[in-house]
Amino acid sequence: AIRLFGFLSGEERAWFARLQDAPGVGARIALAILDTLPPAPLMDAIALGDTAAISRAHGVGKKLAERIVTEFKGKPPPLGLFASG
Repeated sequence: AIRLFGFLSGEERAWFARLQDAPGVGARIALAILDTLPPAPLMDAIALGDTAAISRAHGVGKKLAERIVTEFKGKPPPLGLFASG
C-alpha cells in the first residue's frame, strides 16, 4: 500500500523521520506524537526527560515514552530544523 503523509513544515517532517528511528515507533505512533506535541515542545520534553508529556500521545505508553527520551536525549534536533524546505 502507498501512504502519503503531509506536514506543515520541514521540521515536522524531519521529526517524523527521526521518531521512527526509535525501536517500537512506526509511522502511526510518530504521527500521534507530533499531533500531541509539535516539534518545539517535543524537543523540550525530550531534553527535560518529560515522559508524561510524550505518553499523552495515543498509543504511547510509559515504556515507549522512556525509550524515546533515552534514544534522543542529548542528540541534536533533526536537520529539518535548519534546512529550508
